[in-house]
Amino acid sequence: QQSVLAQTVGDDTPRSVQIALENERRALLAAAVVDDILKDAVTDEALQKAYDEAFANAEPTREWNASHILVETEEEAAALIARLDAGEEFAALAQEASSDSSAASGGQLGWFESGMMVPDFEAAVIALEVGAVSAPVQTQFGWHVVMLNETRLREIPSLEQVADELRPQVERAAVQARLDELTAAATVERPGAGIDPALIKNLDLL
Repeated sequence: QQSVLAQTVGDDTPRSVQIALENERRALLAAAVVDDILKDAVTDEALQKAYDEAFANAEPTREWNASHILVETEEEAAALIARLDAGEEFAALAQEASSDSSAASGGQLGWFESGMMVPDFEAAVIALEVGAVSAPVQTQFGWHVVMLNETRLREIPSLEQVADELRPQVERAAVQARLDELTAAATVERPGAGIDPALIKNLDLL
């Protein structure tokens, strides 16, 4: 059906259709070239280079696992600390009193590294020994009672562990290198400079 309809056009193809076909042809050819580049892009050497660039100067990262109870006032926080000192369980108090969504899990926040929490909260966590509870800590969210559950060093991943993450990076670099090479050797005219590229898809303008 498409064939018989297309054959009725003959040499009178509308200009808008011609431009759309030219764009589609260019896109298909370019995609085919990219596919050829990608076939040989991801080599052991390329992956190793990307890994070295990403992790050559990396060091193990300190991470913390903490729980907290969030309340509105310092007095509420102090009262909770007194109850903890008297032997009540942190998780049970978090479920009872915390206004944070982590209350459902006993106040557990999971693992985080430096920069993921607001500064005052992070400083309080770093100052704690494992199993210890902080004095009331104020942030823009309210007053926190914080307990440090665990701490650990996250080791630098091996190449094998991050190979799948590095693969797209290597592929993009290979395509960009080939583009730079071809562009440098080509004469590039930009008659539409300053015009929104999205307009080329608007055939109503033609």
